[in-house]
Amino acid sequence: MAQKIVIVGGGAAGLALASRLGRKFGLSKQMDVCLIDKNTIHIWKPKLHEVAVGVIDQSIEGLQYRDHGLKNGYQYVRGCIEQCDPQTKSIQLAAVINDENEVIIPQRKIEYDYLVLALGGVSNSFNTLGAEQNCIFLDSLNSANRFHDKLLDALLQLNETQDKLSIGIVGAGATGVELAAELHHVIESVAEYGYSHISKQHLEIHLIEAAEKVLPQLPEQVSLRAQAVLSKLGIKLHLAVQVKEVTKHGFITSSGETINANIKVWAAGVKGPKVLESFSALPITPRNQIDVDQYMQVKGIDNIYALGDCAQLIQDNGKPVPPRAQAAAQMAETLFKNICLKMKHQPEKPFIYKDYGSLVSLSRFSAVGNLMGNLRTGTFFVEGHLARIMYISLYQRHLISLYGWMSAFVYRLAQKLLRWKRPKLKLH
Repeated sequence: MAQKIVIVGGGAAGLALASRLGRKFGLSKQMDVCLIDKNTIHIWKPKLHEVAVGVIDQSIEGLQYRDHGLKNGYQYVRGCIEQCDPQTKSIQLAAVINDENEVIIPQRKIEYDYLVLALGGVSNSFNTLGAEQNCIFLDSLNSANRFHDKLLDALLQLNETQDKLSIGIVGAGATGVELAAELHHVIESVAEYGYSHISKQHLEIHLIEAAEKVLPQLPEQVSLRAQAVLSKLGIKLHLAVQVKEVTKHGFITSSGETINANIKVWAAGVKGPKVLESFSALPITPRNQIDVDQYMQVKGIDNIYALGDCAQLIQDNGKPVPPRAQAAAQMAETLFKNICLKMKHQPEKPFIYKDYGSLVSLSRFSAVGNLMGNLRTGTFFVEGHLARIMYISLYQRHLISLYGWMSAFVYRLAQKLLRWKRPKLKLH
């Protein structure tokens, strides 16, 4: 009987792993590969801000798990994990409930031989008063769609009143910076779709960051260049500013200043999802992450692995692997190879994170980043068209991990052709 590997979470890491295992073992029935996710569609997480502003349409860019699983050798199960029992080698899924609060599928138990938890991460409010009640946490497809709905309502109202639309974003990391730039692109584009009374003078964006610079995790040159582009666009930067409370009307800073905002976004910090708090059988860190060893195996428990933002893996330098898309992709690649080795009864290899640098898109205005190379300095700075092309290539690499080389090329070409005949913005 084929062994069953259950992967919980269809994000970049979980889906890439399920795709590769399915193509290698699932199609030939050597292994039963099961992918569980609460959503039916996958969107690459670094593109959520584009979904939020309507630059991309999930009906075009989205991957349907059920269809993709059929073609790539894994079974898709819709559900949300709520408990894990290593003793019985099973997990419990919550009931699936529709919009009318009716139970569509009751609670279920799924058994496994191997379990991979790839639940991703969520924004960390750091227990800031009012943040969860008044902010959109741009860390899931549902939250991106929620922002999009709010933005459309605000644009409709703005076109009538010609007042100011104020959007506040807490966190000037990649998500906050990319969202701010993309919003300026959108506000300049809506006039051709009938919003004739709206111009960039009607948009006010506040980017609030507790550190003294934007993109605080990146090198100084990258940060300064991004900051210059954002300032040129008219985005109001509030650096070295901490938010102590969020109200319906805006943000209250630690100095007592109030920053008014019609739409409020929280894009600061990363922690594991709340559900992990109830996983008493697993070692959970104070940041709701699963403590794993160098092989991504949950410490003290056989046959359970965790990878991506929901896992804490301490490197040899004493620092945890950073919560970045490239780290999740590398973890999925290493775990795939280790499962192949395990099938051959060969020893697994430890995970070693390699930082290839970072690229940040500033919409059509620019892109900036640093790339790790074999130069004497170890890194080099890129910006403009070259950086933009490199940024786009990251998405292509993600597609290759999901489809393989040829299918990824065909899929990307089909996307381009569809977008060529469709509106530039999703305004519904």
